[in-house]
Amino acid sequence: MLEKLHQGNYGDYIDFAYALALDRTKSSYPTYTDGLKTKEDFVRVAAGAFDSEREEVLIFREGERVLGWIHYYVIPEDRYIGLQSFLTAERTAQAMGELLERLGEKYPGYRMYFGFPEENTEALEDLKARGFQLGEESLVGVVRFEDYTPLPETGEITKITRENFEKFAKIHAKMDGEMYWDNAHLLEDLDRWHIYLLGDRAAIYFVYVEQSMEIFGIDFAGEFDPQDFRALLVRALNQGKADGCKDMTFFHEAKEHPVVEVLGLRNVGSYVMYRREL
Repeated sequence: MLEKLHQGNYGDYIDFAYALALDRTKSSYPTYTDGLKTKEDFVRVAAGAFDSEREEVLIFREGERVLGWIHYYVIPEDRYIGLQSFLTAERTAQAMGELLERLGEKYPGYRMYFGFPEENTEALEDLKARGFQLGEESLVGVVRFEDYTPLPETGEITKITRENFEKFAKIHAKMDGEMYWDNAHLLEDLDRWHIYLLGDRAAIYFVYVEQSMEIFGIDFAGEFDPQDFRALLVRALNQGKADGCKDMTFFHEAKEHPVVEVLGLRNVGSYVMYRREL
């Protein structure tokens, strides 16, 4: 059964939950196996749930045995549900079934986006069996900026602002319906985004969360071009270094990986995301 945690007792389960978070076969994304995030980060994220009406932390138990920890969040205006952590020592399918039943009662019509490491085959196979559709499958690269030396930049690169956003929007339009951060959401929240355009043929967009940088995508007007891809990735890395970021995470495709690897990013595995409407 699922039991809602409260601020007074969530700390009793932190050590149990964090141990599961370090096992890719038992955990979800965001991953704590990347060598970047710490137990202190896990505790901070968990504690933040009790200050938000959009988050809930649940314990999955069987009698007196605690078998899992689930932390999810909702974005009501977008009818969106995502995971902060889905961690199960046993009975993953049962925990997922109980979670979906709970969510279905509270959030009918919302769309769920659940991501897991490829090693968590039990969770991924269960999502497929429940009619979830594959939304994304990516390699995950990370780098600490203390290990990165800025590189020379190439190409005509322009920073995107509200005044010239339409230039980027033409390229990014192909992602409408494919990801949450479509043109409308990016423009609405543009002050926190860094977007750069290379000529009129490619663009990169990334964001800072505290001192961590995450690249959400590199889009091409036409076909993938490794030289343009490299130019935009170097632009992002140089900017992150200049702005004092500690580290960066980049979800990318296999065809992009040779360039990612040459630029010094370390591969920490594969991310698999499934989605479905309640």
